[in-house]
Amino acid sequence: MYRVGIDLGSSYTKGVLVDDNNKIIDYHIVKTGFDFNAAAQKIIDKFSADHEIKYPIYTCGYGRDEVKFSFVSNSEIIALAKAVFKKYQKKCSVIDIGGQDTKFITINTLGTVDTFKMNRKCAAGTGSFIEEIAFRLNIPPIEFNTYADHASSETRINSYCTVFAISEIVGLIKKGIPLPNIILGIYHSVIDRCLELSPIDDFLVITGGIPDYHPSIVKLFKKKFSNCESPEKSQFMAAYGCVLLNQ
Repeated sequence: MYRVGIDLGSSYTKGVLVDDNNKIIDYHIVKTGFDFNAAAQKIIDKFSADHEIKYPIYTCGYGRDEVKFSFVSNSEIIALAKAVFKKYQKKCSVIDIGGQDTKFITINTLGTVDTFKMNRKCAAGTGSFIEEIAFRLNIPPIEFNTYADHASSETRINSYCTVFAISEIVGLIKKGIPLPNIILGIYHSVIDRCLELSPIDDFLVITGGIPDYHPSIVKLFKKKFSNCESPEKSQFMAAYGCVLLNQ
Protein backbone atom coordinates (compact mmCIF):
# COMPACT_ATOMS: atom_id res chain seq x y z
CA MET A 1 0.00 0.00 0.00
CA TYR A 2 1.35 3.39 -1.03
CA ARG A 3 0.45 6.83 0.26
CA VAL A 4 -0.27 9.79 -2.01
CA GLY A 5 0.35 13.48 -1.39
CA ILE A 6 -1.19 16.05 -3.74
CA ASP A 7 -0.46 19.78 -3.92
CA LEU A 8 -3.40 21.39 -5.72
CA GLY A 9 -1.92 24.66 -6.95
CA SER A 10 -3.61 27.43 -8.87
CA SER A 11 -1.66 26.61 -12.05
CA TYR A 12 -0.50 23.01 -11.64
CA THR A 13 -1.41 20.04 -9.48
CA LYS A 14 1.55 17.99 -8.27
CA GLY A 15 1.45 14.49 -6.79
CA VAL A 16 3.90 12.07 -5.18
CA LEU A 17 3.63 8.35 -4.49
CA VAL A 18 5.38 7.37 -1.26
CA ASP A 19 6.22 3.94 0.18
CA ASP A 20 6.29 2.83 3.84
CA ASN A 21 9.90 3.98 4.16
CA ASN A 22 8.94 7.52 3.12
CA LYS A 23 10.71 7.11 -0.20
CA ILE A 24 9.13 8.80 -3.21
CA ILE A 25 8.38 6.13 -5.81
CA ASP A 26 6.79 8.29 -8.50
CA TYR A 27 5.92 11.87 -9.42
CA HIS A 28 3.16 13.27 -11.60
CA ILE A 29 2.03 16.77 -12.55
CA VAL A 30 -1.00 18.04 -14.49
CA LYS A 31 -2.45 21.45 -15.28
CA THR A 32 -5.04 22.32 -12.66
CA GLY A 33 -7.53 24.07 -14.95
CA PHE A 34 -10.91 24.93 -13.45
CA ASP A 35 -11.67 21.62 -11.71
CA PHE A 36 -9.46 20.79 -8.72
CA ASN A 37 -11.09 17.41 -8.18
CA ALA A 38 -10.56 16.34 -11.81
CA ALA A 39 -6.91 17.39 -11.68
CA ALA A 40 -6.32 15.46 -8.45
CA GLN A 41 -8.13 12.44 -9.84
CA LYS A 42 -5.73 12.34 -12.78
CA ILE A 43 -2.87 12.05 -10.30
CA ILE A 44 -4.62 9.24 -8.43
CA ASP A 45 -5.46 7.39 -11.65
CA LYS A 46 -1.85 7.60 -12.77
CA PHE A 47 -0.50 6.15 -9.54
CA SER A 48 -3.22 3.54 -9.00
CA ALA A 49 -2.68 2.06 -12.48
CA ASP A 50 0.42 0.22 -11.23
CA HIS A 51 0.25 0.52 -7.43
CA GLU A 52 -2.27 -0.09 -4.69
CA ILE A 53 -2.76 3.25 -2.98
CA LYS A 54 -3.98 3.90 0.54
CA TYR A 55 -6.72 6.35 1.44
CA PRO A 56 -7.12 9.03 2.64
CA ILE A 57 -5.14 11.11 0.16
CA TYR A 58 -3.10 13.92 1.73
CA THR A 59 -3.72 17.31 0.14
CA CYS A 60 -2.50 20.89 0.33
CA GLY A 61 -2.61 24.02 -1.85
CA TYR A 62 -5.40 26.23 -3.14
CA GLY A 63 -7.71 23.34 -3.95
CA ARG A 64 -6.88 21.14 -0.97
CA ASP A 65 -10.52 21.00 0.23
CA GLU A 66 -12.12 20.93 -3.24
CA VAL A 67 -11.91 17.17 -3.84
CA LYS A 68 -14.54 14.46 -3.59
CA PHE A 69 -12.48 11.47 -2.48
CA SER A 70 -11.40 10.70 1.10
CA PHE A 71 -8.68 13.18 2.04
CA VAL A 72 -6.80 14.89 4.86
CA SER A 73 -6.17 18.57 4.26
CA ASN A 74 -2.82 20.14 5.23
CA SER A 75 -1.29 23.61 5.29
CA GLU A 76 0.92 24.05 2.25
CA ILE A 77 3.36 26.15 4.29
CA ILE A 78 3.74 23.56 7.04
CA ALA A 79 3.97 20.71 4.52
CA LEU A 80 6.68 22.48 2.55
CA ALA A 81 8.64 23.21 5.72
CA LYS A 82 8.36 19.56 6.77
CA ALA A 83 9.79 18.28 3.50
CA VAL A 84 12.57 20.88 3.32
CA PHE A 85 13.69 20.17 6.88
CA LYS A 86 13.68 16.42 6.27
CA LYS A 87 16.10 16.94 3.39
CA TYR A 88 18.46 19.50 4.92
CA GLN A 89 18.02 18.95 8.68
CA LYS A 90 18.90 22.52 9.64
CA LYS A 91 17.59 26.02 10.17
CA CYS A 92 16.95 27.76 6.86
CA SER A 93 14.95 30.24 4.82
CA VAL A 94 12.78 29.06 1.94
CA ILE A 95 11.68 31.02 -1.11
CA ASP A 96 8.95 29.13 -2.96
CA ILE A 97 8.23 30.57 -6.43
CA GLY A 98 4.94 29.32 -7.80
CA GLY A 99 2.63 30.12 -10.68
CA GLN A 100 0.56 32.75 -8.89
CA ASP A 101 2.46 33.64 -5.73
CA THR A 102 5.82 33.66 -4.02
CA LYS A 103 6.22 32.56 -0.40
CA PHE A 104 8.99 33.24 2.10
CA ILE A 105 9.32 30.84 5.05
CA THR A 106 11.83 30.60 7.86
CA ILE A 107 12.31 27.18 9.45
CA ASN A 108 13.87 26.86 12.90
CA THR A 109 16.20 24.20 14.30
CA LEU A 110 13.19 22.10 15.35
CA GLY A 111 11.92 21.95 11.78
CA THR A 112 8.85 24.12 12.37
CA VAL A 113 7.81 27.39 10.74
CA ASP A 114 8.96 30.56 12.49
CA THR A 115 7.77 33.20 10.01
CA PHE A 116 5.86 33.30 6.76
CA LYS A 117 5.23 36.00 4.14
CA MET A 118 3.66 36.14 0.70
CA ASN A 119 4.20 38.49 -2.21
CA ARG A 120 1.83 41.30 -3.03
CA LYS A 121 -1.32 40.58 -5.01
CA CYS A 122 0.50 41.53 -8.22
CA ALA A 123 1.92 38.56 -10.19
CA ALA A 124 5.38 40.14 -10.46
CA GLY A 125 7.99 37.67 -9.27
CA THR A 126 5.89 34.59 -10.06
CA GLY A 127 5.62 32.04 -12.84
CA SER A 128 2.72 33.94 -14.41
CA PHE A 129 5.02 36.92 -14.92
CA ILE A 130 7.47 34.82 -16.93
CA GLU A 131 4.79 32.92 -18.84
CA GLU A 132 2.94 36.06 -19.91
CA ILE A 133 6.11 37.71 -21.17
CA ALA A 134 7.10 34.51 -22.99
CA PHE A 135 3.66 34.37 -24.62
CA ARG A 136 3.93 37.96 -25.85
CA LEU A 137 7.44 37.32 -27.19
CA ASN A 138 6.27 34.05 -28.81
CA ILE A 139 9.05 32.11 -27.07
CA PRO A 140 8.49 28.90 -25.04
CA PRO A 141 9.21 29.84 -21.40
CA ILE A 142 11.63 26.93 -21.04
CA GLU A 143 13.86 28.52 -23.72
CA PHE A 144 14.44 31.56 -21.51
CA ASN A 145 17.25 29.58 -19.85
CA THR A 146 19.19 29.31 -23.10
CA TYR A 147 18.77 32.98 -23.89
CA ALA A 148 19.87 34.03 -20.39
CA ASP A 149 22.96 31.82 -20.61
CA HIS A 150 24.05 33.74 -23.73
CA ALA A 151 23.54 37.21 -22.28
CA SER A 152 26.54 39.55 -22.43
CA SER A 153 25.09 41.77 -19.69
CA GLU A 154 21.85 42.40 -17.81
CA THR A 155 19.31 44.88 -19.14
CA ARG A 156 17.32 45.88 -16.09
CA ILE A 157 13.52 45.69 -16.21
CA ASN A 158 12.14 48.46 -14.01
CA SER A 159 8.40 47.78 -14.23
CA TYR A 160 6.76 45.62 -11.56
CA CYS A 161 3.45 45.20 -13.37
CA THR A 162 3.38 42.48 -16.04
CA VAL A 163 1.54 44.72 -18.53
CA PHE A 164 3.98 47.60 -18.07
CA ALA A 165 6.95 45.23 -18.11
CA ILE A 166 5.88 43.90 -21.51
CA SER A 167 5.61 47.44 -22.87
CA GLU A 168 9.05 48.21 -21.47
CA ILE A 169 10.50 45.06 -23.06
CA VAL A 170 9.00 45.89 -26.46
CA GLY A 171 10.60 49.33 -26.20
CA LEU A 172 13.98 47.77 -25.38
CA ILE A 173 13.72 45.45 -28.38
CA LYS A 174 12.95 48.43 -30.64
CA LYS A 175 16.11 50.09 -29.34
CA GLY A 176 18.13 47.06 -30.46
CA ILE A 177 18.88 45.65 -27.01
CA PRO A 178 19.81 41.94 -27.44
CA LEU A 179 17.03 39.60 -26.34
CA PRO A 180 19.35 37.46 -24.14
CA ASN A 181 20.24 40.57 -22.11
CA ILE A 182 16.56 41.42 -21.70
CA ILE A 183 15.67 37.91 -20.56
CA LEU A 184 18.51 37.94 -18.04
CA GLY A 185 16.95 41.17 -16.78
CA ILE A 186 13.58 39.43 -16.50
CA TYR A 187 15.13 36.73 -14.32
CA HIS A 188 16.77 39.36 -12.13
CA SER A 189 13.41 41.11 -11.83
CA VAL A 190 11.86 37.91 -10.47
CA ILE A 191 14.68 37.53 -7.96
CA ASP A 192 14.35 41.16 -6.87
CA ARG A 193 10.64 40.69 -6.18
CA CYS A 194 11.43 37.57 -4.13
CA LEU A 195 14.06 39.33 -2.06
CA GLU A 196 11.67 42.17 -1.23
CA LEU A 197 9.84 39.76 1.07
CA SER A 198 12.58 39.52 3.68
CA PRO A 199 16.34 39.80 4.26
CA ILE A 200 18.24 36.52 3.90
CA ASP A 201 20.75 35.83 6.67
CA ASP A 202 21.07 32.04 6.71
CA PHE A 203 20.96 28.94 4.51
CA LEU A 204 18.56 29.58 1.59
CA VAL A 205 16.46 26.93 -0.16
CA ILE A 206 14.69 27.74 -3.44
CA THR A 207 11.61 25.64 -4.27
CA GLY A 208 8.65 25.67 -6.64
CA GLY A 209 7.96 25.25 -10.32
CA ILE A 210 10.10 28.20 -11.39
CA PRO A 211 13.44 26.80 -10.12
CA ASP A 212 12.56 23.42 -11.63
CA TYR A 213 11.86 24.83 -15.10
CA HIS A 214 14.21 27.81 -14.96
CA PRO A 215 17.50 26.58 -13.48
CA SER A 216 19.10 29.84 -14.62
CA ILE A 217 17.23 31.54 -11.77
CA VAL A 218 18.80 29.10 -9.29
CA LYS A 219 22.25 29.92 -10.71
CA LEU A 220 21.58 33.63 -10.24
CA PHE A 221 20.42 33.08 -6.67
CA LYS A 222 23.62 31.16 -5.97
CA LYS A 223 25.69 34.08 -7.27
CA LYS A 224 23.99 36.29 -4.70
CA PHE A 225 24.03 33.74 -1.86
CA SER A 226 26.88 31.28 -1.54
CA ASN A 227 24.89 29.20 0.97
CA CYS A 228 21.97 28.37 -1.32
CA GLU A 229 20.45 25.16 -2.70
CA SER A 230 17.43 24.02 -4.70
CA PRO A 231 16.37 20.37 -4.25
CA GLU A 232 15.69 18.18 -7.26
CA LYS A 233 12.01 18.25 -8.27
CA SER A 234 11.46 21.03 -5.79
CA GLN A 235 7.90 21.73 -6.94
CA PHE A 236 6.86 18.41 -5.39
CA MET A 237 8.17 19.24 -1.92
CA ALA A 238 4.84 20.41 -0.49
CA ALA A 239 3.05 17.30 -1.78
CA TYR A 240 5.72 15.15 -0.16
CA GLY A 241 5.45 17.10 3.07
CA CYS A 242 1.74 16.30 3.23
CA VAL A 243 2.62 12.62 3.50
CA LEU A 244 5.36 13.22 6.06
CA LEU A 245 2.95 15.20 8.25
CA ASN A 246 0.60 12.23 8.42
CA GLN A 247 2.91 9.34 9.27
